[in-house]
Order: sequence, then structure tokens, then C-alpha cells
Amino acid sequence: MFSGKQHSKFDPRDRGLNRIQKSLQRFFPERQLIVRSGERMRTLRLSTNRQAALVIAALVLGAWTLFSSGLAMNHSERIGAKNIEVKDARMGYEQLLAQVTIYKDRVAVLTDELDQNYTKSLKLMKNKTAAHKSVADALELQNKGNSRSGKSKNKVNASRDSLVIDKAKLDLDHADEERNALMEELSDLENSMLNVVAHHQETPFVTTDSLELRQVALQRDLAMAEREKLIQKIGSLEGEIRNMESNQLLLYHRFSEVAETKITGIENSLSITGLDVDLLLKTGPASRRQGGPFVPLAPVIQNSGLLQESLYKLNAKLDRLQELQGLLARMPLDAPLDKFHLTDRFGVRKDPFTGRFAQHLGLDLAGTYKGSVFSSGSGKVVHAGWKGSYGRLVEIDHGMGLISRYAHLAKISVEEGQVVERGTRLGQQGCTGRCTGDHLHFEVLYNNRHLNPLKFLRAGTDVFKE
Repeated sequence: MFSGKQHSKFDPRDRGLNRIQKSLQRFFPERQLIVRSGERMRTLRLSTNRQAALVIAALVLGAWTLFSSGLAMNHSERIGAKNIEVKDARMGYEQLLAQVTIYKDRVAVLTDELDQNYTKSLKLMKNKTAAHKSVADALELQNKGNSRSGKSKNKVNASRDSLVIDKAKLDLDHADEERNALMEELSDLENSMLNVVAHHQETPFVTTDSLELRQVALQRDLAMAEREKLIQKIGSLEGEIRNMESNQLLLYHRFSEVAETKITGIENSLSITGLDVDLLLKTGPASRRQGGPFVPLAPVIQNSGLLQESLYKLNAKLDRLQELQGLLARMPLDAPLDKFHLTDRFGVRKDPFTGRFAQHLGLDLAGTYKGSVFSSGSGKVVHAGWKGSYGRLVEIDHGMGLISRYAHLAKISVEEGQVVERGTRLGQQGCTGRCTGDHLHFEVLYNNRHLNPLKFLRAGTDVFKE
């Protein structure tokens, strides 16, 4: 039985108390505990401080009890979790041993296959690089300068045409680096596997039976996974092959377009001369150096697909382009003087000595006195000396029925029978023979018929322009 002693609001004992003591008295007022035993009664006085101390002690005891219980439960859970982890680790270790035992042999096989595939890929890439290089070389050949002013353009064309070859070489270097890195990783992995396999033999808790069962199950799973991977890899390789064929086809088309553009440009330029280009090619020196038995093309090659067909067409265009390049080198298309002005044209004119109308079968080109005279095309010198009204004359046979003449020279620098190239120095401009002043008389003949040399110079200006 409790009875609380209520203090007056104006109790003089409260005057010396602080706020904390007043709060304690409000929550824990002074109480008296009356204990009755038979006819005997005892009174226990519970002061404010004693009540607060009892409550604090009870709270501390309860908190300690809860903390101890939670700690014990947590410890039990952690022990159980550790047991599960140990069990899982043991199972994982057994699984790892099974995988290592199987993968150890597979890594060795994979290394051998990688070497074989790399060798095949390297050979294939080199073959493709060689094929692309042959195409690029052919285009570079037809880009070579045939005039003294076209060297800078030829360098740009040669650099552009060799871009594919440089890219192929770069890809080859990258593939070699990746292969070496992969081989090092496989070697490290194989060494690690050997160490694991040697270590598991000393592990007492791994049984042979369980390990063999895991190996069998793992081999089954690996076989199924490999089957799926092979199917995906085949699909991926087929896609890569299609992309490679597409890129190679685009490359062939690009080269074909470049070759066709140049062929058309050369043919259009040569049409200015009025000569039949095909007839010139048939009568040219290269056309007389072919032969051999006829071997029919195999049906497999005939039906080899669009890619091979494009390659055949490209080769045909490159052959045509090389023939035209050879024709350009031989024909008298380049100007025989570096700087000149036209003083008399081809055709009918008044003779400078008689004043009567007469035929002028060439061009009169006036340049620097004793300036260099160059061959306008490659060929063979068939005359180098004095020839009547021509004075000192150089006559070059270009083949195909074409002949060029350079008359009134002050000095001759070549000899009969000498083979000259386009741009070879023939002599010096002068005034020998029947002439009124120093100049170069330039003639072009086709099958002993005089043609207008101006058409040839215009064609050369068009085909050899920058």
C-alpha cells in the first residue's frame, strides 16, 4: 500500500531546489510504504532520490538483459551462417577442382587451335594484302606522271591508292599483338591450373567419387554450352564473311570506278587527235607479244559469284588502263618546248619566201634561241642529221604508224637508233634549212599521212593536266 505525501505549492523546502530536483519531485514524489504483519505495522519511507535510483537501476538491468540476449542470438546466427559458408565453400572448391581438371586439357587444345587458326589467318590476310597491293600498284602505275609537271599529283594519287594496304598492315599488327597477349594469358592460366590440380591431391575432405560425378556433369553441361556457342560463332563468322565480301566488293567497285574514270578521260582526250584508239592498241608493240594455248575457264571459276566476277571485270579494266598508259607514253602528245608561242599553224598558208599559197604540214613554234627541244613521246630515233629544207632534223618512230619530226635544229643531241622517252632532250632550237628565223618546225605523221600536230598537243594538255 502506497501513500504519497503531497507538498504544498508554497512549500518552503522547494525554495532551495534546482529545476532538475523539482522535476524529480514532480515525477517521483516522496512516498511511504506501510507494511502490515499481523497486528504489527511498519512504515518505509521512499524518498525522491531513492525512487529515481531504483528506476535507473531497473532500466539498466533491462537494457543489459536485452543486449545480452540479442548478442547471444546474433552469435548463434553467425555461427550458423559460417557453417553454411564453409559448406558452400567446400562445394565450390569441389566444383572448381572439377572445372580445373577438365579445363586443364582444354586449355592445351585451345592453345594448339589458336596457333593453327592464327597461322591460317595470317596467311589469308597476307594473301588479301598482296591482292589489294597488286590492285593498288596497278592503279599507282596508271597514276605515274607522264609529263614534267604532273609529279605532285601522282604522289597524292599514290598515297590515296595505298591507304587500303596500310590499313591491312595495321590490322595485321593489331591482331599479332592481341594474339601474343592471349597466348600469355593462356600460359598463365595453364600454370595456375597445374598448381591447383597438384594442391587438391593433398586436400583430405575431397573424395574421388564426388569429384568424378561433378566432372561428368560438368562435361555434359560444357558440351551443351559449346554446341550453343558454336552455333552462335558460325552465325557470327557467316556475318563477318558477308561483311568482308561486301567491303571487298565495294573496294573492287571503287577501283573499277577510278579505272573507268581514267580510261574514259584518256579515251576522250585521245579522241581529239582523230585517231582510232582501239586500232592503235591493236597495232601497238604490246599487242604483238601475246600468245599461248587456249585453256577454257573451269565451270567452277565461271560461276564463282559476284565477288570473283567483279575481280575479273576490274582486272580487265586495269589491263585496258595499262594499255592506254603505254599508248600515252608512246604517242607524241607532250609539247616539245617548255615555253613557246605559235608562229604558224598547220594547213594552207602564204609561203614566207615566195608569197604564194602552199601547204604547211606542221607547226612553227618559237621559243628561246638554242633552247632545249624535247621528245613529245617515247620511240626510236630513225633520223638524226641534215635533211634538205628541214635543216638539222630529228625523226622519231613511235610505233603504230606514228612519226614525229623536229626540224631547223641548231644542234642535235641524239643518234640514229637511240631509244628515247617522252621528255628526252633531242637538241637545241635554231634556224637551219629553209627558215626566216629561229624556231622549231614540228610535224606528226600517221601511216605517212601528215596530221595536225596541234590536236596532239591539245590532247596532251588535256590528259597530262594537273
